[in-house]
Amino acid sequence: MFVELTAAYCDTSAGELGWSIDLEPQPALASRRLDLAPFHAELRLLGASHQICVWLGSGPRGGPEPLCLETVACMPESTVPLPRTAECELRGWRYTIESDVRTCSEAEFGVRVAGIERCAAHGLAGRYPGLPGALTAIVMRPWQAGLWWTTWHTYPQDRQIATTLSFLRLE
Repeated sequence: MFVELTAAYCDTSAGELGWSIDLEPQPALASRRLDLAPFHAELRLLGASHQICVWLGSGPRGGPEPLCLETVACMPESTVPLPRTAECELRGWRYTIESDVRTCSEAEFGVRVAGIERCAAHGLAGRYPGLPGALTAIVMRPWQAGLWWTTWHTYPQDRQIATTLSFLRLE
């Protein structure tokens, strides 16, 4: 699902992305709910990148606290620098995140953004106004007895693409 965002692009560079696994839900510019039994997930695009909420069981409508609440955003007061890799235990589930930032040539950047747009049509992607190639995208899928998701944050001014790959699986 694509969304044309109305908020100004506020990420400044891939190097300023931070990460949190327990930041409270933030105001979303766009969101999409997924039912991936036994999980319920909400993919959220923020003015400063993304947030993913995952519930096990009854889901987000009046249910328990999220099992996983991943935030990758330019919010230095609320996050730590985006790690290359990190793992933690979440109530009997193993959460893993891997990240990479790639600087592309102008031609490669355009090709990669087009590829991200094709992949993200099955998740949630938002294009920011006024800066061609500026987008945040999320795709989530079931995986073994858990979930995996990948995100992309593009920075056309530097031709950088920050990619994350996260897993949630039973320990």
